[in-house]
Amino acid sequence: MASPLRAQDTLELPTTNVQGSRVTQDEGYTTSQASTASKSDVPIKEEAQSINVVTQQTLADYQVRSLNDAMKFVSGVSQGNTLGGSRDSLVKRGFGTNDDGSILRDGVRSNLGHNFSATTERVEVLKGPASMLYGALEPGGLINVISKKPEYTQSTTLSGSAYSEGGGTMALDTTGPLGDTGLAYRLIAERGHEDYWRNYGVNESTLVAPSLAWTGERASLNLSYEYNEYSNPFDRGTVFKNGHPADIDYDKRLDEPWAKSVGIRETATARFEYELSEAWKTRVTYGWNNDRYSLSIAQPNSLIGNNLRRAANGAHYDDETRYASWDFIGKQELFGQRHDVLIGADNQVSDQYRGKTYRGAVRGGFDITAPVYGGLGEPSVISPTQSNLSNQLTSSSVYLKDNWHLDDRWILVLGGRYQHYDQFAKQGLVTRVPVRDDNGDAFVPFLGLVYKATEALSLYGNYSRSFKPNDTVDDNLSTFKPEEGRSYEIGAKYDPLPGLNINLALFDIEKKNVVTSSTVNGVTLAEAAGKVGSQGLELDITGRLAERWDLIGTYAYTHTEILDDPKNEGHRLPDAPKHTASLYLSHHLNVPAEFGAWHAGAGARYVGERAANAANDFWLSSYTVADAFLRWEAPVFGQKTSLQLNVDNLFDKQYYPSSTGSQLQVNVGEPRTAKLSASVTF
Repeated sequence: MASPLRAQDTLELPTTNVQGSRVTQDEGYTTSQASTASKSDVPIKEEAQSINVVTQQTLADYQVRSLNDAMKFVSGVSQGNTLGGSRDSLVKRGFGTNDDGSILRDGVRSNLGHNFSATTERVEVLKGPASMLYGALEPGGLINVISKKPEYTQSTTLSGSAYSEGGGTMALDTTGPLGDTGLAYRLIAERGHEDYWRNYGVNESTLVAPSLAWTGERASLNLSYEYNEYSNPFDRGTVFKNGHPADIDYDKRLDEPWAKSVGIRETATARFEYELSEAWKTRVTYGWNNDRYSLSIAQPNSLIGNNLRRAANGAHYDDETRYASWDFIGKQELFGQRHDVLIGADNQVSDQYRGKTYRGAVRGGFDITAPVYGGLGEPSVISPTQSNLSNQLTSSSVYLKDNWHLDDRWILVLGGRYQHYDQFAKQGLVTRVPVRDDNGDAFVPFLGLVYKATEALSLYGNYSRSFKPNDTVDDNLSTFKPEEGRSYEIGAKYDPLPGLNINLALFDIEKKNVVTSSTVNGVTLAEAAGKVGSQGLELDITGRLAERWDLIGTYAYTHTEILDDPKNEGHRLPDAPKHTASLYLSHHLNVPAEFGAWHAGAGARYVGERAANAANDFWLSSYTVADAFLRWEAPVFGQKTSLQLNVDNLFDKQYYPSSTGSQLQVNVGEPRTAKLSASVTF
């Protein structure tokens, strides 16, 4: 971020494939389809990239509540600087920030702080550069949050939960056809009020999400809207002393009760498809998302002994994305060879605005060993120079992708995007100073090869590039060329058993034009001379291990290095562990049917030691956290009923998942918590 604030009977209808939606039903913890890598229905095994899917069953079993939680089931992804818990921040293959544009909602780039909600059906992760299909991005990959869609089978689910720290949620999810009109509806609503696990604070949200689908003989239309009003604690975490956590209470916050993130998130999507022929269809997509919110922060400034000096800072934000695309998707025979073709054009506007910005005076007198709150008032001092900051990135592109089946075994994947972009920024409350106004063009190629050795095994390799415009502006109002990345990757996708997938990937990524900054006589000067690299191996095993047993296992080795930097050359990239791993097993218990269906699962994730900043002058220790669940399902009065207990951080491990780069702002992990959930479907 630029600123530090910052089933039953089924009605048969013509098949339609919608970008970002399921093409085939997920089977437990695995699936054979993911639209993110192709914007169409090309099978995962025929793509020359690494793709992971966190399925609906996985999300339900482990009661996933955030994107960070979902990523423990995917190799090579770790938590970055979450801006006090106000934003998703995911580091992929060593790259990523809380504002890198790498999170999508149903194929549309999102400017929202948090993107996981009651509407989420599953999460798809595309590893490596994705600029060929999606434009300006970091080279580590992207995450696509897929929403639940209207269904043509009537179903209503009422659910609720109770949280061990206090409070809980109530939710409604109802869907079905509207007579014989070809229309189907879905309405998802949820109210949450949960006490924060530290000594004060409440997580509150009210969500309403209606959607409508229409399916005709050759055409289909999907309309969706989501409204989410929220209030969450803004928690900078704890402080480190001399590279180690300060000896203070783990659950005591070091800010003030007024430190919150409060706002409204909205998304809207319209998607129309028309079958031009048996082989070709066209799709028009419009997407919009908006996050209007305020941050109030008791910003740590310095620590002298046990005396923490803080300032009352904050700002009002309005972040928006507008997106439109027109795609043609087809299967074309040419000289006896099949081509799975995507041809498209898109236009995207990312508009980020920070209005009134508060910068209070630094005050001391806060003892971290015995916190007394109320000594620092709410943010009230407006900074004229830092207020009213506008950052706008507009881009228009054309792109082409072809999965060229050379024969029954070999698939050549060719692709490219030509993109024109314009950047504009200005700042200031009274006199608005333009800080950048420039534009450029970029061509991003992709070349891949897939070899289907057997029905169970496919091998692949690819070369791809990425680009991302720099939004850094130093005190001399200097601006910089876009960051450019290149990647090589080889891998294998193997199904040793029906319903069990093994994915292996080896990669090498470099990114140049990384801006490095230094301060001379109080003036911040920047230079786009940096180069960073990441190499590694990723292994994912998911699916049915044996009858009644399901497995998720991951391992990633990621070696990151700053290759060119006047101060930090040779250092590791921050929040990028060299080793991560996870193992989760679930079991369908063999009990008499009259006692209902019982399911149990448990597992743990390991995150290795991480550099906390680019200077590598302090580190975050490795940790292992275990989770478990138990679920009972049975018909009660003829209705499907479920009761489930989830326990996270089973052994109450104290750990520190990420940092802002400062020893005064280190995130703290949740202790042992429990959640009891119940639902009835009719």
